[in-house]
Amino acid sequence: MPIEQDLIVTLLQGHTDRKEEAHVLELLREASAPTLDKVLREVDAALLFRSLDDHLLGPANHAALRDLLVERIGELSIAAQANVAYGLQAGITGRADEEAISAIFHARKGIELTQLKNQMNSRTDAHDLEGLVFGDIDDEGIRVEILDHIAEQAAGVHTGESKVLCDIDDTVICALHDDRYPKGTIYPGILALLEALDRGHDDEPFSTGDLTFVTARPGDALGLIENHTRSSLRRAGIATHSVLTGTLSALVTHDLMAGQKIANIDHYRQLFPEYRKLFIGDSGQGDVRVGELLLERFGDVVDIVVIHDVVGTPEDERAAHAAAGIHFVDTYIGAARLMHERGLIAEAGLERVISESYAALDAIAWRSPEQRAAIQALLDRDAAPATA
Repeated sequence: MPIEQDLIVTLLQGHTDRKEEAHVLELLREASAPTLDKVLREVDAALLFRSLDDHLLGPANHAALRDLLVERIGELSIAAQANVAYGLQAGITGRADEEAISAIFHARKGIELTQLKNQMNSRTDAHDLEGLVFGDIDDEGIRVEILDHIAEQAAGVHTGESKVLCDIDDTVICALHDDRYPKGTIYPGILALLEALDRGHDDEPFSTGDLTFVTARPGDALGLIENHTRSSLRRAGIATHSVLTGTLSALVTHDLMAGQKIANIDHYRQLFPEYRKLFIGDSGQGDVRVGELLLERFGDVVDIVVIHDVVGTPEDERAAHAAAGIHFVDTYIGAARLMHERGLIAEAGLERVISESYAALDAIAWRSPEQRAAIQALLDRDAAPATA
């Protein structure tokens, strides 16, 4: 019989009794492949799994749902498979749930696995791909199975694109050490630059949403801090991204902060080996060390390291870092020029960074005309070679 999606949604509202749970299972069992796929693309999968229980003295409906969906995983689209993984991830994840998540990864190969990972990583809450593989999956053996499958399948995939790894404080938003701007300012041109990087060298990307923020801000078990960070970024105009958080202990020194960021980036490297990487940070809180470690450990897959200078680094130090592959910039027009020269963004992307950098000047609540003039002078200097 045809499945009634609205009926399933109704059955899941509020507390579900055993009869309602059995009805949901019956509807899903009898659904055709296209109908099942549609339901699992659109339903709140976390609510679905949360509503079906393994009763102490009764049917194990949660397990039955999980086993049913694993059995029919090959009938589902990438979007539906990613949603099922989210449903398993969002609650308490036992070993059988972890094995089911592994089965979802193994259901895809090659470029389809890349698409599945990107779909999993596109969530706007704490339940992203890194959280799934390195947080929710506790069994080391299952994690290794997943990572081995990812590595094997990525070997034949060439996306031609980079995953962008970006700091937040004093890189996207003036927050700590930078006295050139009012605190809370979104730096001129940064949003356009991140968009240009996401769109790639020809403005026709293989995938979008290739932006991950790497922060030493601590995470927490419920994802509250990570979700707060995401909300702040969305208010800044950045909708599609993932966040790699740190720990409280990593906030003690800049070296510890750098070490935490590198550990997170290594997670990301293992999850997306088919992509190259680039890093944007600032000169205020250990990101130079992050860049050094990135080039030392993963230099073969790192396109560029750019450091937004917020502490007035002397020119001789900048030159020494540039010789080692770490490039300091005063503005994001300067960063865009570097990335355009290296074929990482399109000409149109460079033009958007220049245009939006100048447009942002009027939106900033400057403390004085002199403060604005100083920044405009930097923009004029960095824009001149690109507009000459």
